[in-house]
Amino acid sequence: MSEKSPENVVFPLVALRNLVVFPGVFAAFRVGRPRSVVALEQATEGDGRLFVVAQREAAVEEPSPDDLFDVGVICEVRRIHEEETPDVRQVLVEGLERRRIAEHVQFEPYHAVRLEPFPDTPDEVPASLRREVRQLLASSIGARQTLSQLEALPDSYALDYAVAFNVDVSVEDKQKVLEEPSPLTRYRMLVPVLKTEKQIADAGRRIRDEAKSSVSEQERRLWLEERREDMERELAELTGSDLRADELRERIEQAGLPAEVRQEAERELVRLSNMPSGAPEYGVITDYLEWLGALPWNASTDAVVDLGKAREVLDRDHYDRREVKERILEYLSVRKLRPEREGALLCFVGAPGVGKTSMGRSIAEATGRRFHRISLGGVRDEAEVRGHRRTYVGALPGRIIRALRSVGVSNPVLLLDEIDKLQVSPMGDPASALLEVMDPEHNSSFVDSYLAVPFDLSRIMFIGTANTTDTIPPVLLDRLEVIELPGYSTEEKTAIARQYLLPKQVRAAGLEQERVDLEEGALELLVEGYTREAGVRELERQIAAVCRKVARGYLEGRRAYCYVDRRRVADLLGPHKYSPERDERSGRPGVCPTLAVSPAGGRLLLVEVTRVDGKGKLIVTGRVGEALRESAFLAYSFWKGRAERFGFAPSVLTESDFHVHFPGAGVAKGGTAVGLAVALAFASALADRPLAEGAAVLGEITLSGRVLRVDRVRERLAAASRAGIARVILPERNRPEVEAARDAENALDLEILYVKSIQEALPVGLPSAGAGSRP
Repeated sequence: MSEKSPENVVFPLVALRNLVVFPGVFAAFRVGRPRSVVALEQATEGDGRLFVVAQREAAVEEPSPDDLFDVGVICEVRRIHEEETPDVRQVLVEGLERRRIAEHVQFEPYHAVRLEPFPDTPDEVPASLRREVRQLLASSIGARQTLSQLEALPDSYALDYAVAFNVDVSVEDKQKVLEEPSPLTRYRMLVPVLKTEKQIADAGRRIRDEAKSSVSEQERRLWLEERREDMERELAELTGSDLRADELRERIEQAGLPAEVRQEAERELVRLSNMPSGAPEYGVITDYLEWLGALPWNASTDAVVDLGKAREVLDRDHYDRREVKERILEYLSVRKLRPEREGALLCFVGAPGVGKTSMGRSIAEATGRRFHRISLGGVRDEAEVRGHRRTYVGALPGRIIRALRSVGVSNPVLLLDEIDKLQVSPMGDPASALLEVMDPEHNSSFVDSYLAVPFDLSRIMFIGTANTTDTIPPVLLDRLEVIELPGYSTEEKTAIARQYLLPKQVRAAGLEQERVDLEEGALELLVEGYTREAGVRELERQIAAVCRKVARGYLEGRRAYCYVDRRRVADLLGPHKYSPERDERSGRPGVCPTLAVSPAGGRLLLVEVTRVDGKGKLIVTGRVGEALRESAFLAYSFWKGRAERFGFAPSVLTESDFHVHFPGAGVAKGGTAVGLAVALAFASALADRPLAEGAAVLGEITLSGRVLRVDRVRERLAAASRAGIARVILPERNRPEVEAARDAENALDLEILYVKSIQEALPVGLPSAGAGSRP
């Protein structure tokens, strides 16, 4: 135990569902939510104390401060047991002191609070009231299990908390007892509850005695059946459970459930009506029926596809992207003409900040549907998609069903964000579960494990987003129509900043548009000197920083209007973070620029090859993957077998060692698209002559020297434009898609040269280098 007073300590917090812990009692509960698990570990690593407090609503998965009661109990952890279910702990704690939350200190990675005292008033409880509570406790049902321990305590022991913890009342009523500062009032609050328990116990004993007095077993059975309704009515009057059942029945009636679902709901309503409110399964059934009544079985919005409005919304929210917009309009046209047709499942793929999520919002607005985003990044539990079975403590439906309850309609646009970051774990494969959700042939009767009844998901418009298709499982990728959103060029970023980002951040900073003006050169400097990304997310943050500093200067009276040029940007934001990405070969032999892509977008990558005296050894460095290493060996083998045909002495490869390096060792590199660049870098090193200035090279190579197609070529070309590359050598097999993109968007002012083999690329990249020979 810490010697510090609780008021000077920051306590990890664990929020409890349907449980209130009291000082002086031992309580056992399960901890499974990630923040609660980390809070428990933090407590055990410290002095063993944590602060537990009840939630106002048990269904809230990640409670905020408004979802928690203000008063809880400091507890000491006595025992922790890990259950078979991963990341779930069974915890036994002892309640120590009642405290009120004074401040919420943090929320991640665990919830922590600072507390303030919450003392009792100096009331004295009469001995007669203590005896009455003990007598009622002795004849009650709910607290009988703890009676033997409580009877052994002295008369002066405060029974109020122990009784309140064990009797069968709601969380709200128990919380009222915990928050009551007067011990005398707490005892008086418990007397009516114990009297109700005594009446229930007396009614049960009377029935048993009357049943035992019957002549035969058959007569006793008949008599019990006759009295069952009377007993149920009497219990309902005492516990109020019939009122809850009636309320749920009314909600079920209004929900318009399908016949199969209605039958299941009626069965659960009958069980609930025959069950006392203190039964362990009572809360499980009420939560289940509440979910059935809250889901939008028939509710929907009037989703009308207006192509004129759709084009207007897309043009308003997104700069350029003509090819992507045309594909979306085609998709919406088919949905309008054939609403019942199983449409394509769109998936926007691109680097962070290129507008994938906002595309989904625009589609929802254009079609008159509600929009909801579901983040799937890092999800590794199949139950997050399919839901938990009701047999588990704290079970909930999956994220799809929870999203439908949140939006309140059955035909929203659901954006499944970051589907490339789903993970396989011992708890199942979420991607496989997602197949049933998104597949139009099966999702009309999707069965969530918690609901255990079919729900029609076919009216939902699913849209996926991903940074790359490499990590999307093939079976899931096969059901998606991938639409690539390449990164923006410097000119596009500048235009987006001028038209969208700057006005938005000026308003966010509380300024008027007339008070701040960024010249074109300043925007270009922000793009090239302070950001390095394919999208515009970091650019927006830098513009926001400029606006904040302008707002501060305005309030401090330094200036009412601010004109920001390139020099002023440096004054406001400090030195440049990045040097402009340019071809930095400086006439060096053995260096060839190429264009790589990653989840963050396209970027310029240099390939360096150097030759030293040796015995034909090849070294590859730069944190490369196996595919990239193989490309280097392919290029080396190609030149080793054909050096003489291209005018190089054969001995130069057998009597030299070659070192291939990919600068930027802090970034992992992979793929085969740089094979042609490695081959030309070898040629440059062998000839001891630099390659042609201002050209980047792309293409996968084979051992015979053929150049094969590369993927994500538009992102690579956008990176070339940002890096100031004027000419790009591409595989001939990429010609159709590149020419189609140039005709559609006309956005990249690049000279494109297409080659089919290393022999064709060699005269372009290294003029006068054996163009007449054939490999």
